[in-house]
Parts: sequence; structure tokens; C-alpha cells
Amino acid sequence: MSLSNAPSTGTISRRQRFIIALLVGVLAGVVCGLRLHLGGVAAADFTFPWRGARALLAGENPYMTVQPTGPYPYNDGLYYPLPGLLVTIPFAPLPAVLAGALFLGLSSGLLAYGLLAHGRHGLLVFASAPYLYALVTCQWAPLITAAALLPNLAPALLVKPNLGLAILAGYATRRHLILCALFVLLSFALWPNWPRDWLAELPNHFNYTPLLSWWGPLLLLALWRWRDKQARLLLAMALVPQRLIYDQVALWLVPTTFRQAFWLTAASWVGVMLGLLFNNGQLVLPAVYLPTLAILLLESIRRLRNDGTAFAYNTPRQDGE
Repeated sequence: MSLSNAPSTGTISRRQRFIIALLVGVLAGVVCGLRLHLGGVAAADFTFPWRGARALLAGENPYMTVQPTGPYPYNDGLYYPLPGLLVTIPFAPLPAVLAGALFLGLSSGLLAYGLLAHGRHGLLVFASAPYLYALVTCQWAPLITAAALLPNLAPALLVKPNLGLAILAGYATRRHLILCALFVLLSFALWPNWPRDWLAELPNHFNYTPLLSWWGPLLLLALWRWRDKQARLLLAMALVPQRLIYDQVALWLVPTTFRQAFWLTAASWVGVMLGLLFNNGQLVLPAVYLPTLAILLLESIRRLRNDGTAFAYNTPRQDGE
């Protein structure tokens, strides 16, 4: 298979980006809606913040209202901070299935729009295991990843602060910081004591921290490229607790060529197959983190051979910088 190793930086007009993003969003929303409807799972994982936002609008304590009451997705408490519930409020009045489908469709369309500003190779994320798991579980990772490229989406980073901090480590702009600060201040203005109830729920939420796994220290090799936003993103992602498999979507911000994006996407599915074969879902983590590290290091080596500039990585421009 012949894959280009050159950055996919061909000009894509704003109109083309919008049309492609619209198609991606509609398709993702329809697929997600069918999965939710046929599966009878309300809005899947999005049900938790959706219920929390509805409780907030009703003047109730969402952390007391959203408690285990039945089978999934009513089997757990609320692990989202109050700023995340504020982001969810526009979807709260809608029925669960429609809310989940619309949320995932918008998230996917916005992610496609942001990625296309830096080349077509980024669209391969939609074939990756983390994205497809995010789609079927109606998760936040696509929107949080989009916020790295579209600073006006910065409040989405507060929904899952672990992933949000990793994004900010590499992609923070002044607009990101201002919008996040405003939403945090708004949340305290509405309910000053929300961190107490939120933090009380967190010990019940199990996560994985890549750096603490046996292979995790290898990721510290990315310190060689610490000046690059992609390397800082990888290092920060390695440090924060996260869920399997959807939380790793942001790693697809690292590839800058079709070849890199293709092999990272293929590796993600190898990880899924190994996880199923050995009944160990954690195998997905090295399958995506180590190839991402390899992309960074091999790019450094290539730059050194070509012009001696190990740190001249092709860093995508951000909208709003």
C-alpha cells in the first residue's frame, strides 16, 4: 500500500470544510441515533450529564439526583463537574435519544471542521477505534479534541478536566483560558459548593493512567520534543487518568501525514483485537500511545537527517491564535 508521507496541506476552502463537516456530522448523528434507539440505552454515556443538566434546570442538586437506580445507563452516579453540566444544558430539554444523537453529530462535525484546517489526513480519526467507541457510547472525546483546534469550544474542556488539561498543555490560547475561566466563575456563581459534591463521587470512578503502566515510562522519551505541542499533548495525556477506549481520540492530533494517521488508526484496531483475544482491554493503551510516540521520534530523526533541526516539527496552526 502506498501512503504519502508528506503533510496533507492542500488548500481546503472554508466552504469545502463546512460541507465535509456537515456530512460527517449528519452521518455520525444518524448512526449514533440508530444505535441508541435500537439498543434502548437512552443517550448511553451522555445520559449522565444529560440527567444532571435536567436536574440543574429543575433547581435540584444533580449529584444527589443522578444516582444508581437501574440498569445502564442509570447504574451510576454523576462524575461530571458543574461547568460540564452547563455545557450540556442546551441538550437537556430534548428526549434522551435525540439529545445524544444531536450531541454526537455536532461533536463529530466540529471535529472534522477543525481537523480539515490542517489537512485531510486528520479525517482518518473517524475510522479509529477510539472514535468509533466514542460514537457508540456517546462520549465527549470528539468534542474535547475539537476544542483543541477551535478555541470557541473551550468550555467543553471543563466537562472532563483530565482530558481538558492535556489539551491545554499543548494547545492553550488566550481564548481557551478566558472562556474556561468564565465558565468556572459562572459555575461558582450559580452554586458555590458544587466541588464538594463532585469530588465526593470521584473515588467511585475507575480510570487508567498510562504513565503508571509497565510500558508507560517509555513515553517520557517525548520530553525530547517538549517544545512541540504534540509532544506536550502526549506527555500530558500519559499523566492523566482516563477511560478505555474513547478518551484517546486526542492522540490523532499528533499525525501530520496520511501515512502516520493510517498506521496509528490501524494500530488502534490491533489493540482492540489483542484486548479481545487476551481479555485485557488495557492493551489498547500501548497500541495507541507507543505508535504516537514513534511518530514523534521518527519525525525528529527525519528532521535531523534532512536539515539538523530536531525541533522543527510541522506544528498545525490553530484557529484563534
